Amino acid sequence: MLPITRPWLPGLDEYVELLKDVWQSRMLSNFGKYARLFEAKSRQYLGNPQALAVANADIGLVLSLAALRLPEGSECLVPAFTFNSTINAVLWNRLRPVFVDMDSGTFNVDLEDVARHLGPRTSVIVATHVFGSPLELDRLLALAASHDLPAVFDAAHAFGSEYRGRKIGDPSLGDFQVFSFSGTKLVTSAEGGLICPGKAEYVDAIERLRGYGFLNDYVSHHVGLNGKMSELHAALATLTLDRVEAAVAHRHDLADLYRRLLAPCDAIAFQQHLPGTRTTYKDFAILCPRDRDGLADRLGRLDIQTKKYFRPLHQMPAFEAFRRPDDDLADTEAVSERILCLPMFNELEQADVERVCRAILDFYGAG
Repeated sequence: MLPITRPWLPGLDEYVELLKDVWQSRMLSNFGKYARLFEAKSRQYLGNPQALAVANADIGLVLSLAALRLPEGSECLVPAFTFNSTINAVLWNRLRPVFVDMDSGTFNVDLEDVARHLGPRTSVIVATHVFGSPLELDRLLALAASHDLPAVFDAAHAFGSEYRGRKIGDPSLGDFQVFSFSGTKLVTSAEGGLICPGKAEYVDAIERLRGYGFLNDYVSHHVGLNGKMSELHAALATLTLDRVEAAVAHRHDLADLYRRLLAPCDAIAFQQHLPGTRTTYKDFAILCPRDRDGLADRLGRLDIQTKKYFRPLHQMPAFEAFRRPDDDLADTEAVSERILCLPMFNELEQADVERVCRAILDFYGAG
């Protein structure tokens, strides 16, 4: 089976050497040597001196919203086209999600729809860099500032993405940006996350929130939780982080090959990326002209794994009650019915892409 994704791991011997150091130190957690090294490397790469490691991106999003101390029950604008973690963090903070439609070209949030949904009860805007492709940040941040609202970004896919000369994670690009380092990401720690605050004033709150609500003295000043990244995970991250540029470059080569080989099928569409941005291609998606499900079944029978991703949040049992009668989420629904993610990972080879494309062109009679 050709998988949809596969983690790019360092040599086991490299990792074992770091584990020997961890074993000798007996420091398995509590922001030890490797968690601090991971933070230092991330800060240097992103240009954000305030980046803080956490156990995973879900906790990172929960804590970022908690640090803002938003009124319980106030409204949070959230894309209908994003991963479940985005809205889960909103609900764990007892905020009320308000669904916003997507831009069917970029797959990111529709900023016109964001503007339409702003109201007196709106307390925060949450948006996602879908598949690592940066959204139009200047416009969104200006819109947020004009309404005196914070902006929080689910940047789970975007470690290595760039927006007009700045890395996603740069402190100028949002109040909070949260990355994931799970096994499906370009850079992985097996499980792990990184919070990038936009302001130094947020750092103390996040440091306390990720450590039970206190710092050193066991006296909680916040209702915190255990958001610590273990040394075992952090050690792996310090090895994979150094290869992010190579991973992004290889994925761009693969994406270019996919686009070129699938060009004979005129009706297939691809995610569009804004000028002056760089995506990570955490996922590579096509929009199918017809019979997406039939194509997925055909590829599956050929031992090629695909993914229908994302699924609209407002159509899920856990979240459907939050849809308003006047919500227009037509683009989200149309894209979700046609989208198919193809194999994309750091060790994917040209011959694999050629195999996938031949199968797709054959299915549509475009070969």
